[in-house]
Amino acid sequence: MKKQKHRPVRKARPAPVPAAPVPAASVPAPAPGHADTAFQAAFAAHREGRLDAAEAGYRTVLGTVAGHPHALNNLAILLKATRRHAESEALYRQGIAADPEATHLRSNLGCLYAELGRDAEAADTLRRALALRPDYPDALFNLGNVLRALGRRDEAMAAYARALLIRPDMAEALANKGDLHKERAELGTAIELFMAALKRRPDLAAPYNNLGEALKEQGRLDEAIVVLQKGVEQHPAEVPMHSNLLFALNYMPNLPPDLIARTHRHWGERHADPLPPITPAVPQDPDPDRRLRVGYLSPDFCTHSCAYFSEPLIRAHDRAAVEVFCYHSSRRRDVTTRRFQELADHWRDVAGMEDAAVAALIARDRIDILVDLAGHTCDGRLLVLARRPAPVQATWLGYPNSTGMRAVDFRLTDAVADPPGAHDRWYTERLVRLPQGFLAFQPVIAAEALETPPSAAAGHVTFGSFNNTSKVTPEVVRVWAAILHRVPGARLLLKSRQLGDTFTRDRLAARFAAHGIGPDRLELLARIDPVANHLRAYDRIDIGLDPFPYNGTTTTCEALWMGVPVVTLAGVGHVARVGASLLTQCGLPGLIATDEAGYVETAAALAGDPARLAGLRRGMRARLAASPLTDYTGFARRMEAAYRAMWRDRLGRGG
Repeated sequence: MKKQKHRPVRKARPAPVPAAPVPAASVPAPAPGHADTAFQAAFAAHREGRLDAAEAGYRTVLGTVAGHPHALNNLAILLKATRRHAESEALYRQGIAADPEATHLRSNLGCLYAELGRDAEAADTLRRALALRPDYPDALFNLGNVLRALGRRDEAMAAYARALLIRPDMAEALANKGDLHKERAELGTAIELFMAALKRRPDLAAPYNNLGEALKEQGRLDEAIVVLQKGVEQHPAEVPMHSNLLFALNYMPNLPPDLIARTHRHWGERHADPLPPITPAVPQDPDPDRRLRVGYLSPDFCTHSCAYFSEPLIRAHDRAAVEVFCYHSSRRRDVTTRRFQELADHWRDVAGMEDAAVAALIARDRIDILVDLAGHTCDGRLLVLARRPAPVQATWLGYPNSTGMRAVDFRLTDAVADPPGAHDRWYTERLVRLPQGFLAFQPVIAAEALETPPSAAAGHVTFGSFNNTSKVTPEVVRVWAAILHRVPGARLLLKSRQLGDTFTRDRLAARFAAHGIGPDRLELLARIDPVANHLRAYDRIDIGLDPFPYNGTTTTCEALWMGVPVVTLAGVGHVARVGASLLTQCGLPGLIATDEAGYVETAAALAGDPARLAGLRRGMRARLAASPLTDYTGFARRMEAAYRAMWRDRLGRGG
């Protein structure tokens, strides 16, 4: 399932990684006036990574010269880096008490508060530093990061801009300001800023990651993959960027599945396999029939497309069969989060916790089956599973491919999305194929569907897709243009957040123009808020067109819910067969094509049959109500049966 639809990755997410606060992420050089032998030795040890020697040296200096400002600051930085936060805070406060005008100490204390999630205190501390020194770019940069965390993005943008007025070559501020432009779908501006950041600091990882993501959102997939590959080569320890590279490969139309599978296994070998298990991962109570403790690990227990599928499952779980634990790995909180908190038997906020600490918490909760809902997407926590906190581990829902990890035992899918045979070798996990589909969809709001196709009033058929532009590859444009040529007078309505960017919109229009489709036959819309207005936009579409090879998921379900039939092209891998899985659940196999010619023919034939189009529209809600796609109780029972089979398999008891 595509996760960047509603937010950047994290990131797709997967996700953009803001640069670390500059003052607190590096060791300040000693000032000449304090360059005594003990300090110099401690500073050298700090730079070389000999932290025990550095700490001892700084403490020696402070024992000789109480309040030595550079030794105090550097020791506080060291303690923060080793997560001894209380000691670090105490040192900063000691230094500020001795020298209330020490703006660098206030700035670094603000960074410490931000790391601890104490954002309001961080903002107040940084503003105090800036009151003393308004032209302090590091404090402005750090304030921008904190304001962004508080959701005050306009103020954050202003803080980064002020920092850049003072220090135009501040690469971290360029990168983070670019990321804010990217969130606004101002992709052209964002790309310029990311490139400027890389020019000034080619050693930074974040601009590579964010530039790659921005290029992908513009539909420039080849360029995006080159940038992400270069970033991974230069920063091999950057796990999120490596995940973003894997995610980008799913969009490519001509990559062999075996190659994509190897790249996922390589990710697992590099980042996951070396991590030792934190427990023996042996079932503590090997009863094959007892109530199972099932943990769901996700950043998307909030208003997000994945919640449309995970919430109905958790709501419908038989509490006599499973005890539900939810581990929320994102700081995002909203009304949907509150619903999940009420639905879960046990709720755990794990945002900001290190992977090892999350794994230890899961182990203490004695989870029997841990289910990852994010994979290689924004704020995903696969390295928690790499530490084997549960005896059975599985992945489902959030990512359309393998984790690449040996520590994940199972992947939940179905026989349409992953037909038995070749598909099995493309996963490190064992595939568990659920009968009647691997998804159940619950609409986010109640909205009546328009029962009459809009073509009845408009006098022409309107095709449409609300998928993001990353999926609208040159191959998709070519085929959609062929459909428009086959159906004279037809229009194509496309809507995505990225189309709010002028460059992206013009680039896409030019691609259609190259195939003879002029602007009079296209309507390109940006994101529409709120959700109710977004859903009403389906009233303008007669026939939905599913992109390929990366099919829609939420977009297809929304279209069907609003009465719009969707034509899909069933490809080779899972990512290219989700549309076929959904339409099969709904009893619409006639809308599934197996090649490009069949896709064009299916769409054109439906457009040329007003009676069939009207019948599909009129009966779609009833069709969905009778389908497994909205049978939440039945879906929960099938998932629970799969969990029971996994558990018995782990115990060596068989089915």
